[in-house]
Amino acid sequence: MLSESTEMYLLSIYRLTEQQPAATISEIAHEMNLSLSSVSEKVKRLTETGLLEHEWRENVALSQEGKKIALNMLRKRRLLELFLVKMAGYDLYDVDEEACRLEHVISDRLADALDKMLGHPKLDPHGHPIPSLDGRELCKQAVPLSKATLGQKLKVCQLHAFDIELVKYIHQLGLKPGAFCKVLEMAPFDGPLIIQVGEKQHPIAKNIASFIGVEPIRSN
Repeated sequence: MLSESTEMYLLSIYRLTEQQPAATISEIAHEMNLSLSSVSEKVKRLTETGLLEHEWRENVALSQEGKKIALNMLRKRRLLELFLVKMAGYDLYDVDEEACRLEHVISDRLADALDKMLGHPKLDPHGHPIPSLDGRELCKQAVPLSKATLGQKLKVCQLHAFDIELVKYIHQLGLKPGAFCKVLEMAPFDGPLIIQVGEKQHPIAKNIASFIGVEPIRSN
């Protein structure tokens, strides 16, 4: 049995290395809100146990075993989030803390039961792919809303934000997975975007728009 601390390290490093080959000690410390010294010591211990790959002053990456554990935890987290939204009436911005607590205590057997109950879903309520039972994660390409083509009809497919208040704000704008929108204006010099969602228009900061993944709707 791994400690909750170890599981959180592996999950955090997995997230940090989804778009890059390795993470730095400072990136991990910032992600987990911990001191550099405590992260360095933990990374050293996890490297010695074979869960991480790290050489002196080099970046940190998951070993094959570490990645397997991280994907299993991610599968549990995303199945729990979907269960909480679909079956327990939670809102999108309510699920993160609850799922974070539960993911460390549910068994693989219960995760498999949730998967079957939910109809073997491919995506969690944030639009993120749910790793398969054999540890593979499906890829789903999304364009950040901040880089979308002006005037093109778009479908929201992913939310990459983890801050509860930010997810709540995005949710209140109607920009949750499955919603349709359009970028009407893009102010220069990193200014706000004007987004149309249904009949409403909203100004949204470019950095917030970068957390929203969209896919273009092709016209027939």
